[in-house]
Order: sequence, then structure tokens, then C-alpha cells
Amino acid sequence: MRRIFPGSISVYTQFGHLKVPKNIRNVCPVCKEKVEFVLKSTYQSSKHGLMTESTCPSCKHSVPFIIITKENDPHPDVYIYDPHRSTDALSQIDYIPGMPEELVRAYKSAVSVHLSKENTATAVLAKRVLENVLKNFLGDKAKGLPLNQQFEILLEHINLVSQVTSLSPLLAPEKTLHKMLELEAEMDDEMSELVMDLLEDLIQYLFVLP
Repeated sequence: MRRIFPGSISVYTQFGHLKVPKNIRNVCPVCKEKVEFVLKSTYQSSKHGLMTESTCPSCKHSVPFIIITKENDPHPDVYIYDPHRSTDALSQIDYIPGMPEELVRAYKSAVSVHLSKENTATAVLAKRVLENVLKNFLGDKAKGLPLNQQFEILLEHINLVSQVTSLSPLLAPEKTLHKMLELEAEMDDEMSELVMDLLEDLIQYLFVLP
């Protein structure tokens, strides 16, 4: 299974009270071509979601799609069935336009050590990913500044939603997240998972959605 980034969904349609994808531009798990999938409206419905399929316009193979519904949330999570890719984060990172190579390498390394349950290495590489994200937008303007101050400066360059702006106080020197990234406090499995979710969401917001 491979999660579909919201930025890959070009057309939505309505299914009951849910807003579900109709057209998805993504890499076909069979022929590896980047194509526009048009999902069939004949959904197989279950308690936790929907299942449908689409024919790849390049290789003509039928590809399953899973739509996971969440209670009180009209925006479900969407997955493509890809038996050859177990890590959705790595499977799409190379296809995001405008992603600097240095950031791609740092993110791939962070995912790899996270999957190996190396929480200390995850903290080190997560910090490197954040530094590369900020460097992409700020260049040398914030060189030498701590991460929380760099996120404050980022507000001057792009319009951020409140969830992203809240990262600045979370990365202040006295906060737990800052201490974990600086290896001043131990990162456990749960926090490692949350930090990786944070990196993925940040990349989606800054590089995919635009």
C-alpha cells in the first residue's frame, strides 16, 4: 500500500457525505509510468472505507485504490495498492517537483533509519531534513540561527497555516522536541513516529500542495 499525497489528486467527486478522489496523477505500480488515473465510481463499501479501481492508461492494467474513511472527517485517506513498495514516503519523494536533491537524500536517510528503529539516528536526520527545508526557502539569510528562529523568519517569505507556524515555539531550546533533535533527551518509538509524520506533512504542505 502506498499513500496518495493530496497534491496528486486533481479532481474530486461526492460520494454521500464524503469528498472522494476522481482523478489521481501518480506512478503506476505496474509499468512505473506517471499517469492520470480515473477512478471508477463503482465502490465496494465497508465499515471503514471504500475500494475501487482504475485502469492505467499506459499499460492497461487494473490498479486497486483504497479510501479509508474517518468518523467526523469528510476528507478520507487514499491509498494505491503497490505490492512492490512498502514505504509510501519513499515511493513518491522522487516525483515531487522542485524538491532539492539534498533534501530528498536527507529525507530518504531519515525514513531508512526510522524503519530500522534507530531513534537517535532518526532525531539527527530529522533535524537535517528540517534544516534543508528551511535552507531551500531562506538560503543564507538564517544561517547560524536556531530552528525556531528560522521558522519565524520563514513567515516573511511564504504564507503558512497555523499548524506550521506553531513549529517555531515547539522548537524553542527549552522544549522537548528541540532537546530530542539536539540529542539532549531520548526519543522513544512513539515520538519517532510522530516526528516522521511531521516531516511528511511539512513536505506535503511546502512542496506538494503548491
